Amino acid sequence: MPLFARTKSFLRNLLRRGRADSEVDAELRAYLDLLSEEKIAAGRNLAEARREAKIELGGVEQIKENVRDVRAGAWLESAAQDFRYAFRTLRRAPAFSVIAIFTLALGIGATIAIFSVVNAVLLKPLPIHQPNRVVVLHDQLFDLGISRTKVSPLQFREFSERTEIFESTAAFKPAGLTLTSTDRALHVQAMKVTSGLFPLLGVEPLCGRAFTQEDDTPGSSKVVLLADTLWQKLFNRDPKAIGKTLRLNGSSYEIIGVMGSNLNNMFFPHPEIWIPAAITPESATEKYRWYVDYSMLARLRDGVTVDQARAGMRAAVAQFNDEDSKVGVEVRPIAEEKAGDIRKPLNILLGAVFLVLLIASLNVANLLLSRNVTRRQEIATRMSLGAPRSRLVAQFLIESLTISLTGGILGVGLARVGILAIMRFAPPDIPGFTSIPIDSVVLVFALVLSIVTSMLCGLAPAIFSTRSDPFEAMKSGVRVGNDRHHQNFSRALLVAEIAFALILLAGSGLLLRSFQSLLHVPLGFDQQGILTARLSFPPVISENPIPFSRTTLGRLSEVPGVTHAALSTGAPFTSDSYSTTFDIRDRHEAPTDPEPHAAVLYVTPNYFDTLKIPLIAGRFFAEGDMRATNWLDPGAVRIIDEALAKRFFAGRNPIGAQIGNDGKWATIVGVVGTVRDGDLAVEPDGTIYIPGYAGSTVVVRTAGNPLAIASAVSEQLRLLSGDVAVYDVQPMSELVSQSLVRQRFATTLLGLFALAALILSFVGVYSVTAYRMTKGIHEIGLRMALGAQRRDILHRVLGHGLLVASVGIAIGLAGSWALRPLLANQLYGVEPSDPLTLISVGFVLLAATLIATYFPARRATEIDPMQALRHD
Repeated sequence: MPLFARTKSFLRNLLRRGRADSEVDAELRAYLDLLSEEKIAAGRNLAEARREAKIELGGVEQIKENVRDVRAGAWLESAAQDFRYAFRTLRRAPAFSVIAIFTLALGIGATIAIFSVVNAVLLKPLPIHQPNRVVVLHDQLFDLGISRTKVSPLQFREFSERTEIFESTAAFKPAGLTLTSTDRALHVQAMKVTSGLFPLLGVEPLCGRAFTQEDDTPGSSKVVLLADTLWQKLFNRDPKAIGKTLRLNGSSYEIIGVMGSNLNNMFFPHPEIWIPAAITPESATEKYRWYVDYSMLARLRDGVTVDQARAGMRAAVAQFNDEDSKVGVEVRPIAEEKAGDIRKPLNILLGAVFLVLLIASLNVANLLLSRNVTRRQEIATRMSLGAPRSRLVAQFLIESLTISLTGGILGVGLARVGILAIMRFAPPDIPGFTSIPIDSVVLVFALVLSIVTSMLCGLAPAIFSTRSDPFEAMKSGVRVGNDRHHQNFSRALLVAEIAFALILLAGSGLLLRSFQSLLHVPLGFDQQGILTARLSFPPVISENPIPFSRTTLGRLSEVPGVTHAALSTGAPFTSDSYSTTFDIRDRHEAPTDPEPHAAVLYVTPNYFDTLKIPLIAGRFFAEGDMRATNWLDPGAVRIIDEALAKRFFAGRNPIGAQIGNDGKWATIVGVVGTVRDGDLAVEPDGTIYIPGYAGSTVVVRTAGNPLAIASAVSEQLRLLSGDVAVYDVQPMSELVSQSLVRQRFATTLLGLFALAALILSFVGVYSVTAYRMTKGIHEIGLRMALGAQRRDILHRVLGHGLLVASVGIAIGLAGSWALRPLLANQLYGVEPSDPLTLISVGFVLLAATLIATYFPARRATEIDPMQALRHD
């Protein structure tokens, strides 16, 4: 039949079904009349002719069914009937329906929530033009043990000259500026960018214009682009803000445009303003080759692949360095860069939530299997009347699809709640977490997931329930105790549930133990009672910091409750220290020895007492050691930490040794304990402390709660000058806690999934055991009437539960062993095959299974044997 005619027939049968049925009735009556007339012509009377015609025609209703089956759209009509029947069936079993639907809603909802996160962070294209052609370039300083860092202005210029590889390039770096155009000085997060950044990304300002090459020239007029958030905060999104000026770091900047918030996921910290980098010629000289403080982006030329770019940059590095150089350049796609180290944890969480969904599906499959057994006589009757097995399987699949789609609709609502919770507790530095919508991609995923879940739940029970002989089924009734195949298949599903649950519990237990290990890592200082604050001030203060710093310390000492106060260029967990290379006087280096490098902090003398950093050897700084800058003049001194002493002064006393640069030296006068900073799982390389008044980080100690003095400290700091901004006032304990936010986030989510898996497994074992006990009461009564004791029957049921749990745990342990490489680099202080964790979760699952088995079994054995024998 031509497509047009078939489509027309399909629409007629769908929209005018009654008319189509009437036409079939009319055709059958007409044909019956013709047959009757032929019989009458052959000598039959009217009654005999009518009877013989009906016999020859066959069953009218069967003919109608055959016609409906072959006409266009018959499958849709059949599916509609199956859905209506499925809804009626589910309404007759409300307890089963509620349990099955909410079980799947939990699994589907959790899966949708995590997929939404993965979609926003890993799958959704970045809001730039052709992101697949944008790459990030990193220096690789192998002799310092640094596999990925930023580039220097000189390297940016040199790499930009590789025009056969790159169509365009850009560089940027974050900076903190002081805004004094408002009533109170504010700290604003700025991003210094070269003029090529926005054209490279293919983004335009919301209003105004972007930077030009002239704006990016040293000495040109100062201009600024506002981020959408600051535009709203300062000008309430007034377009007349363009052309006005802002006072930043003591200089006037003209507002030339506003950038949208779509770039927030591209940069961290999220910029509030954009200013031209205006790289000076001096900073791009050989002297500053290794002053690596800029991030570099490049757009590949059309047709150039990432691998070709990597090969080309390897050649570029070979030209810029000698044969013994241990320097490389990494070319990394921007999507991979922005995903960072969150990709693997998110994939682990996605795999974990799929396991939860699989457990939920197996749970519902077991419920459907048990429910279908109670319908054995119905199934047998329909098969005896001629219903094909495929038709019954389709009916059961429609029922499971109805449950799954209903669970999927509820799951979307649960997913939205879960996404809001995830956004609230997620690490703030993960790109894409600022907005996680349930968009069309997620909804299509939810639909496909619901359909796949219905197949997981319904296919095996449907096939299993329709394979038995209908006559045997009608004779045996619905007693489960006589169906060994059903029991074995049901136990196999339970074994799978327990195995998957153990894998999740093992992973969660390992992450929890790893997190506990991180919590007990020695910090190297006393975090209790410490309050930190950050200062932002104009260059006029930076140029002569001694008076300002001394006034600041004096003001802080007047705050009631403050026992110690210090200034530094950074404090633990504030990410303000920087690393540098240095020389050790009279050190004999082997060619393969790494070049000495360490983090550097400028501190005031009271810094170590304030943080209670222990003195290992030598002395602390005295007031006479203080300098305004890093002058390596006669009498300059340094303090190093224990980690640096062990790396470069092993076997000898570092006190009195000299370190420096360019033939200028400072004497080491003290060794202090190693202080953790940032990632607690990473061993510090070492720190050099320099006595100086260059710090903009305030550290104070109080005998009580640091939050109690936070407002007083902030007020004293703001009284220093109207040009000084105070921000990030928070206790050190909060900074330490924030450093663990990623580990806490992953551990919490995986722990919730593991708990859900444990509950689902418990409910699955309990439901199946309770169902078996209910349907096997007759057998229990018979055994008890023949002399069996209640404890014998209870032990027998518990033995079955123990067997199921043992097999599931054994399979789960094997699965955990096979999957241990996935967690290997996510753990600290614990091995992926940690026996204590695996044994513990095994006992938890074993106990849960036995408890879920015990209560329904005990309830069944408490029934009177005579009542049990009368039970059917």
